[in-house]
Parts: sequence; C-alpha cells; structure tokens
Amino acid sequence: MSAIDAYAASVTVEELDRDPYPVYARLRAEAPVCLVPAVRLWFVTRWADVEEAATRPDVFCSRVDPSPLERTMGGESILLVDGEPQKRLRSMLDPSLRPRVVEAATPDLIEPLADELLAAIEAKGEAELMSEYFEPVSVLGLGRVLGLGHLDGDTLRGWFHGLAEGATNFEDDPAKWDVADATAAEIDEELAPVFERLYADPDGSTIATMLALAGGTLEERVATILPTLKVILLGGMQEPGHAAGSTLVGLLESRQVRAVVDDLTLVRDAVEEGLRWVSPIGTQTRRALVDAELGGTTVPAGANLGLLVSSANRDEEVWGPTAGEFNLFRPRRSHAAFGFGSHFCSGHHFSRVQMRIALGRLLDRLPGLRLDPDRPPVFDGWEFRAPRHLHVRWDA
Repeated sequence: MSAIDAYAASVTVEELDRDPYPVYARLRAEAPVCLVPAVRLWFVTRWADVEEAATRPDVFCSRVDPSPLERTMGGESILLVDGEPQKRLRSMLDPSLRPRVVEAATPDLIEPLADELLAAIEAKGEAELMSEYFEPVSVLGLGRVLGLGHLDGDTLRGWFHGLAEGATNFEDDPAKWDVADATAAEIDEELAPVFERLYADPDGSTIATMLALAGGTLEERVATILPTLKVILLGGMQEPGHAAGSTLVGLLESRQVRAVVDDLTLVRDAVEEGLRWVSPIGTQTRRALVDAELGGTTVPAGANLGLLVSSANRDEEVWGPTAGEFNLFRPRRSHAAFGFGSHFCSGHHFSRVQMRIALGRLLDRLPGLRLDPDRPPVFDGWEFRAPRHLHVRWDA
C-alpha cells in the first residue's frame, strides 16, 4: 500500500467532521481521486474532476448504492435520478423558484421575519446567532415558501438535524439511523393533512404547486413528491442559514466586516465568497456505471463517488494560493457550492436572496458587531458544515 493510500485509509469520520479541509488539500496534491474507506466513497477533490464527473451522467449516475439519502428520504428524490425523471421533478419545483418569482416574493417573507428575530435580541448586546437568528430565519422562511407556515422554528430545525443524521450516514451508524427514521416518520405524519388541504385548496405555495403538477391520485402525487420535499427540507433549511453564519465568521475573522457595514451593496459579494469559503453542502454523490478514468485514476464500475464541491471551491489551481482564506475582494468567478450539471441546486436563487436579506439586516441593526473573544466559533461537519455556535457581541 502506498503512503497516500495508507493515509486515506486512516482518515476517520471524526477527523472529517472536525475539519475536512486539510484532508482535502493533501488528497488534491497527492491523490485527487481516492477511496476513503471510513465513508465508503471515492473522494474526488479537484475542480476539473468534480465538474467532469457531475456532468457525465452516462458514466457517473446520480443513484449511489447503498444510498443514505434514499433511505432517509424514503424513496427516489430529485437528487437520485437523471434524464427525464429528474427533469420531471425539477419542472414541479421551477415555477415557484424562478428568479423573477423569488425576487418579487422573498423580501416580503424574509424581511419581517429577520426584523422580528433581531428585535428580540438587539437590546441584549450579545447572542448565539446560529440558534437565535440564522437557523430560525432559514427554516421559518423556507416553511412559509413551502406552505408550512403553521410550523414553529424548533420543529423545522429538529427536522433538519434529524434528516441530516441519515443523509450523511455513509458509515452506516445504527444510532444515526434511529434518529433519521424517527424524524422521517414524524414528517410523514405531520404533512399528511397538509397534503390533503393543499390538494383540495391550493394556495400557490411550493407544495401546492408540486401536488398540482405531479399527476395521479393524491396518494400517487404524495409518493412522487415526498422524497424530494424532504430533500428541500434538509438542503433548503440548511444552506441559507448555515452559509450565512459561515459568511459572518469570515467577515469578522478577516476584519472585512466594516467594508460591508459601510456599503451594504457588498453583501452580495460577501455571500458568494462565504458560499465558496465554507460550502454548506459538501458533496454531490455519484456511482460509476463502468470502469472509468478520472483524474488519472481508474474508478471501478459500481464505485460510489463523493464529488467534493467544498474541496473544488478551495482548489489552488482555480482560486490561487489563498484559496483557503476568506477574501471579500477576491476576483469574482462562479463557485461550486450549488453543484454542477443538471443537478445544480434548484433553490440557489432563493438561498442567495435569503442570505443577503439576513446578513444585510443583521449588519444594519447591530452596530459594532464582533465575535465574543471568550467563546470563539467552532465549525463542524464535512457533508454539512457550519459553525456549531456563533457567539457575538455588539454595542447595544
């Protein structure tokens, strides 16, 4: 066994959760396509190879086997099919997520929600922003768009964390399955009357639109959309809130936050750099249909691949020697946080707009915002990565 193969075999889930970026950097340099036994995936770490595998469904299909995502979501979702089935599911989502629709509707949903949450904390002078602001804005905002405005933030946050336990369970941990299975069952029970109501009396929400376009009996329509809806509950809740938290950490640690406070139009650039710097969703998964050459390595037929968009977003060949640093003024180019190819995230525009509103409102209303020196932020996760806690202070 070569030194790099021995290294890859020694990588643990705990190490990846703590900080995957040093692992990715070594693999990019020495073995850009490499089996990591701990998670039973071939890691693909360089930008060019990630993009190639993500855009060749004839060689690398979307449905991995076994699939933690399929088990967690209870069937085939939009992330696990290619070609016409994937286009059909995407067509059910697109009407409510088109940029023009998002730009028109999102501010009226998110701005009052952000202001309400900020009003509850701004007199305190300190807060833990992940639980008190960023996650609630994210989950409650998505809930309103989906047609789940009756659910509280704690319920929706619990659903995200429970589904995440299963979707990232590449190591097949029984304890994680227990959490994910219980969460999926709770979602099924809670949403059953919602489906009945929105089918009988559609309200223009995403769920109502998907039901209307799915076809068949109500039971058939629910079976078609429910796995994809759970994917949205996971990614759509996680991506904006967690990416916004990571972006704020980048701004504060790099001491570039003042520039954004002085010119809030820079929030757009901050969001894009934050998504690149710490990609909230780390991978697209694929399965090799045949023996295939990728990055100078032969990947065997049947192998499951983790296309690491988080690693591609720090590829020095693309982003230069400072790829690991947050830089608000980095020359702009497209990042990979929302994936590549036909599976590019349907909700990317909604996520971006939600992040801009949440960050802009926060920086406008909390003067002198700074990290709490006694409780610095700690990140965790490799498939879903964000600050576990984000303690800050400001001039109340």
